[in-house]
Amino acid sequence: MEQINPAKIYDAVSAFTGWLWGIPILIVLIGGGVIITFLIGGVQFTRFGFIMKHTLLSLFDKEEQARKRALGVSPAQAVTAALGTTIGTGNIVGVASAISLGGPGALFWMWVCGFVAMAIKFGEVTLSCNYRQRNPKGSGYLSGPFMYIRDGLHSGLLAYIVGFCMLVAVILIAAVHSSTITNTLDTIRVPPIGTCVVLVAVTALILIGGFRRLVQVTDKMVPFMTLFYLICSLIVIGANLGNVGSVISSIFKGAFEGQAAVGGFAGSALSATVRWGLARGVFSNDAGLGLQAILHSQAEGIDHPAQQGMWAVFETFIDTIVVCSLTGFMVLFSGVWQTGGGALLASDALISVLGSVGRWGYIVAVVLFALSSIIGIGETVKIQSLEIFNSKIVSWLSQAIFVAVIAAGCIAHIQSAFVFADLGIGIILTLNVLSIILLGKTLRALTREWFDSDGMAKKHVQPESFVR
Repeated sequence: MEQINPAKIYDAVSAFTGWLWGIPILIVLIGGGVIITFLIGGVQFTRFGFIMKHTLLSLFDKEEQARKRALGVSPAQAVTAALGTTIGTGNIVGVASAISLGGPGALFWMWVCGFVAMAIKFGEVTLSCNYRQRNPKGSGYLSGPFMYIRDGLHSGLLAYIVGFCMLVAVILIAAVHSSTITNTLDTIRVPPIGTCVVLVAVTALILIGGFRRLVQVTDKMVPFMTLFYLICSLIVIGANLGNVGSVISSIFKGAFEGQAAVGGFAGSALSATVRWGLARGVFSNDAGLGLQAILHSQAEGIDHPAQQGMWAVFETFIDTIVVCSLTGFMVLFSGVWQTGGGALLASDALISVLGSVGRWGYIVAVVLFALSSIIGIGETVKIQSLEIFNSKIVSWLSQAIFVAVIAAGCIAHIQSAFVFADLGIGIILTLNVLSIILLGKTLRALTREWFDSDGMAKKHVQPESFVR
């Protein structure tokens, strides 16, 4: 009997994953996003002002925010937890890598991904809040794709497939973030083992504290780290503002012609531009993965599922259209994208203007972004594992595995595992987007109920707590 060759299996999976993240994912994201946009009446465009008024501007209403917090985790706190997960290394390292591999045009496809992601995220968060149920084994809610596929589509098998793939994929994604933190701190001679110990301890502490402790951290961390990165990025962009014309031209030209950062690609440049733009866009904003749907659905005091759906639109706008664009503009305006710096292009851009201050700014931003992603993912692992296995023991075991993988990301070379993570993400995205479309009648009704009344719809009655 011929022995199984792990290298051949890896090569086959890698080849299939590369194909999947080409035309198939383009069809799923763009096609599915357009269909969902139609189902919700294009509210991310037609009601954008209304959405910003009731999300961004509501943050300045201290009385309203205090009232929501008194009920438990407020909608705004839920979105900071979600933003803490989405605003991660994908916004810095991911964008830089996409431009390095796909040229300036990759940023255009990130924008495309962002606008269709608003519809997809609105759909999955709205449905998640509609089908969420009180956690019978603890605090918070059981929610996310698992719940609305199982109870909305009445397909237990599909729910378990999506749920299990999501659980495995997000655990592996967390290793990307821990590896990024370790490699970044290694540049200032922080030993990997030291980073590992501190990171594991912080993650475990927050997991033990539960979702309330998570929002206590993200409520303060996310606004600070976003504002810090905004200021640093704008300084670099402002110093190279004279390049605005050539940069904008290269983005739109490269989007449909393809252009490598250095030299040229083997194969189709355009396909690489689309592939990396979409892949890193999804990695950044979680469109179709359902990760943030779980976090959004922990909010108390929402009057209607679509109300939290608006926060999902706001979250995606901040993550992809604002933060990813800042990184892309820094890299392109400064001209460092032509040096072949790869994932470190964002660092090179900051250093080119701010010198050593830029270097430290990059380190602080990467560490904070990656850390916030890790702790947010940890909470979703806890909830997702409980939904799938209906066991607190297995849920705690899953969290232990999660922490172990974080440690592995700090001290071991596990790059090959990310190929399997991308495969899992592709499967989840395809099945989840299809599920949202199949639940289109419910989604359309919920959207109209909320927006046709300008947010004054009657309070949505949550289903009774589910006990297996």
